[in-house]
Amino acid sequence: MMRMASIAILALAAHAGAEMHCGSGPSAIPDGTGSVANWMIDVPEPGEAQVITSARLMVDITHPWVGDLSMVLTAPGGISAMLLDRPGMPNGGWIGEWGCGGDDIVCMLDDAGTAAAEDTCSLDEVPVLGGNLQPKDELAVFNGLVPGGSWQVMVLDHSPIDAGSIQQLCLVLETAPDCNGNGVPDADDISGGSSEDEDGDGIPDECQCAGDIDGNGSVDVSDLLTVIADWGCTSGCAGDLDGSGVVDVTDLLAVISSWGECN
Repeated sequence: MMRMASIAILALAAHAGAEMHCGSGPSAIPDGTGSVANWMIDVPEPGEAQVITSARLMVDITHPWVGDLSMVLTAPGGISAMLLDRPGMPNGGWIGEWGCGGDDIVCMLDDAGTAAAEDTCSLDEVPVLGGNLQPKDELAVFNGLVPGGSWQVMVLDHSPIDAGSIQQLCLVLETAPDCNGNGVPDADDISGGSSEDEDGDGIPDECQCAGDIDGNGSVDVSDLLTVIADWGCTSGCAGDLDGSGVVDVTDLLAVISSWGECN
C-alpha cells in the first residue's frame, strides 16, 4: 500500500498538460552478469508537429542495494542521458566503497528535483531514493526532440549477490507545437522574433496559408468573395488577412499571391 501511495503522489506531481507513458520489459534485473534489463516505452506520434519541452522519468525499482545500479534513457533518435550511475559511489555512508546500500527506488527523476540522486542515500528510509530527484545527466538534452517513437531504458546491476526487479518505469513528457519543424516551440519562435505572427493567433505565419479564409485547404473563389464582401470592413472582418484593422487591397493581394492548394 505504501508503494502504491508513493507512486500516486509522484504521478500527481506531473505538471499540467504533461502526458505519462509507461513501459514494459523484463521484471528481473540480471544480477552482476553485465547484461541489462531493457525496457521500452512507446510514445504515440502526435497528431500535429510537436517538440519536447520537458522530460521526466518515474522509477519504481525494488533492490536491496541501490548503489549497484546504473540507468540510461535513450530517445528514439539515439540521444541518451545517464540517469543513475551507482548512486553513493564511492562511499554513500555505508561500509566499503560499494555505493548506497539502502533498499528500493521510488522517485521521479526530474531536472528540477530537490536533490541529486547520485548524492542521496538515506540510512534509515525506504525507499532509499524517493521523491523528486535530479538525474546524473540533465533530461533537458531531450528538449526540442520529436516525442513519438520507442524510448529505451537500460538498467544494469554491476555487482552480484543483491538482486532486484523493475516494477514500473514511466516517461513524463511535456510538449509544445512546432509547426515549422525547427525544434523550437512556435511560441518561442514568435517571442524571439524568428517568426512573424501578424494575426496574433499564436501560429507562425510561415505555417499558414494566408489566403485560406474558409480553411478548406486551398485559396480559391470562396476566399476571394469573402474579401470582396468585407471590403472596407473595420471590425470583426474575416477578410482582414493582415490584421491591419481594415479589409483593403493588401488583403486582396494576399489572396491572389497564395492562390491554389495550400502546401
